[in-house]
Amino acid sequence: MREHPCRLEGPHHTVADQNDALMTSVARMYYLDGLGQSEVANICGVSRSTVSRLLTTARERGIVRISVDEFDPRDRDLEARLVERFGLRRAIVVREMGGTPASTRRAVGYFAAPVLAEWIGERRLVGLAGGRTLGELVHHIESRTRGTGSAFVQLMGTIGSSPGRIDASELSRTLARRFQGTFLTLNAPAFAQSQRARDLFLSHDEIRSIWSAFDALDLALVGVGSLDESAFLERGVLTDETCAELRAGGAVGEICGRFFDERGRECPSGLRDRVVSIGLDALRACGDVAAVVSGPSRTNALRAAIRGGIVTSVVIDQVGAHGLLGAG
Repeated sequence: MREHPCRLEGPHHTVADQNDALMTSVARMYYLDGLGQSEVANICGVSRSTVSRLLTTARERGIVRISVDEFDPRDRDLEARLVERFGLRRAIVVREMGGTPASTRRAVGYFAAPVLAEWIGERRLVGLAGGRTLGELVHHIESRTRGTGSAFVQLMGTIGSSPGRIDASELSRTLARRFQGTFLTLNAPAFAQSQRARDLFLSHDEIRSIWSAFDALDLALVGVGSLDESAFLERGVLTDETCAELRAGGAVGEICGRFFDERGRECPSGLRDRVVSIGLDALRACGDVAAVVSGPSRTNALRAAIRGGIVTSVVIDQVGAHGLLGAG
């Protein structure tokens, strides 16, 4: 008769022996034999939650030791090539994992988050724009148990009446909370209804104090958009007429609602006269502006931002990095 894998019989075996035997049997069946937790629970006559608890305890006590081959999620060679080619301060290139554009954004955010947390921890005043890849990065940064004394400022007004999780206001607020820092909010819409309305906003003392903070930034984290792929298109901010005007002006990219040409010069447009955000010259004067992007579709826009001195550091995926190096 086959011995029951989960029980020891006999007067010389203690309860502790039986518990250890159960734990080891459960671990063996789950990790080595490939049985599911429900099947293990059925064989041993215990609940599935007990199996889960025993597996956790087995790992904690070293009965189960899990090893994974050494793997660097960053492509250091590509990072060095980007820095050398474009004269960047720093670069992070996350290896391609395959999958969808959304999963690529998540991978960039997850693997770059610890490094960006170090960058942020070095700075006293950090500005944030919005963006999907930047949003993934921010939401993967872990909370600090002790504050760093950093302040976080929103670089652009709010798009719409209900800010989403990737908007500058929410990302700035999130980082301020995780670093136990200060949040400086820009209480204004991203685009005013007219140039006169924009000028009225900028005349308020509260808004002017934010503009003073823009001049003292140590680090800015921004996304990079394009005319073909922009949050403003998705939210109906850009009309066909405005897009045509921007294209005629040579626009290839956008940062903080400010559209620029292939040399990084801001394009004249009616939109430029209404935007409430940090200016491109203020970004050029910042200690470090890190663009957080993913995928090959932003290559021309990112390259123009680097060429124009707007962006000084890059966080990107492998495919995007190869596209950037291969561009014109």
